[in-house]
Amino acid sequence: MGCLRRASADRTSNPVAKHQEIFYQISAFGSLCQSAGYKMNSQTFAQSKILSGRIRLKWIQDKSRLPLTSDHWPLYRKIHRSYFNALGKFPNLVNSRSLNDKVQWLKLFDQSDQIIQCSDKLGVREFAKEKLGTSCLLDIYQVADTFQDINFDKLPKSFVLKTNHDSGSVVLVRDKSTLDLAALESKFSESLQRAPHGAHAGEWGYEFISRKIFAEEFMEPENPAPPPDYKFHCSSGKVGFVHFLYDRGVDTKEQTLTPEGRDLEFRLSLHYKKGNDFKRPKNWTHLIAAAEKLAENFKYVRIDLYQSQDRIYLGEMTFWPHAGLYKGDGQEKLGEFIEFDRQTVKPLYRATSQTQ
Repeated sequence: MGCLRRASADRTSNPVAKHQEIFYQISAFGSLCQSAGYKMNSQTFAQSKILSGRIRLKWIQDKSRLPLTSDHWPLYRKIHRSYFNALGKFPNLVNSRSLNDKVQWLKLFDQSDQIIQCSDKLGVREFAKEKLGTSCLLDIYQVADTFQDINFDKLPKSFVLKTNHDSGSVVLVRDKSTLDLAALESKFSESLQRAPHGAHAGEWGYEFISRKIFAEEFMEPENPAPPPDYKFHCSSGKVGFVHFLYDRGVDTKEQTLTPEGRDLEFRLSLHYKKGNDFKRPKNWTHLIAAAEKLAENFKYVRIDLYQSQDRIYLGEMTFWPHAGLYKGDGQEKLGEFIEFDRQTVKPLYRATSQTQ
C-alpha cells in the first residue's frame, strides 16, 4: 500500500520523528480500514493502535522535561489511555494547571507507604488516631476477610457494611431484619475478588491494600439521608477548596466553597445537581483545622469529614479523587486552589519496595 511507505533514513534518525512516522502509518492504516468497510473490530484495533502511538510520542516529549524513567511507562500509559477515553485529550504533566492534570502528576511522582495506609479505610484509622485522637472515629463492630465471616447475629440493628479497598462497596443497613443476605453476599464477594480499584486509571495504591470487609457504626440511622459530606481538598497542609455534598442518596447536590465558606459556584461533578443550601456550621473552623492536621504530611489529599451532634468524624482520605477525571468545567478553575512543590519527586512505590 503506497500510503504505508517506509520512513526515510534522515527522518528515523530522530526518535521523535521516527515515532511521528509510525503514528502517520498507523493513522493511514485506520483510514484504510474505514474506507474499505472493515468490521468494527478492525476499526477499533486501528484506533487503539493510533492512541498507543500518540501516547508513545507524548512519552518521548515528556521524558525530556520530566523525571520519567522506564519504570514509569506502564503507569504513564494507563493514565493517558484512561484520561483520553474519559475526556478526549491528554493531561498536561509539564505545566499542570487543572485539578485533573495535577492529580495525574501526583500519581506518577508522589508515591509512599503513608499514602497506601491512608487509602485503606481501616489503615487510615491509626493515622487519624495519632493526629486527632479517637473522637473522630466511628466504632468498628467486626472486620473479616470474607462476607461469610461476618456474624450478623452479633451486629446491632443498624450499621454500615463496607470494604476497605475500593469505592462504592458500601451498604447502609437501617434494620438488619430486612436484609437480603444473598444479594449482599454477591455484592461484597465480587468487590473482594475483582481487579484492584482504579488500576485502569493509574490509581496505583489500592493494589497494595489487604482486602477486608467490615461493619461500622451507622451515623444518624433515623435520618433518611446521611449527614452532609464536607470534602476538603488540601495541598501542602492547607485547605484549597471544599466540595460540599448533601441530600446524598435522595437527591444529591453539590457546592464548591472557599475555606471561608463562600460559594465558588463551580461545578466539579456532573453526577450531582448544583446546590445552594450551604450554611457555615458553627464548628467550621474546627472542621478546617481537623482537615489541615490530617493533610499536613501530603502534597495533596482530599479529607472527607462529617459532623453529628457537634462531633467531627473522618470518612476517608482520598489521593486521586474521581481518578482525576472530573468532567465539570469547575475542575479547570479549581486547580488554581491546589498548589504543591513539583520540584521534589518520589520514586515509584513498586520499584522502591523491590529494592528493600
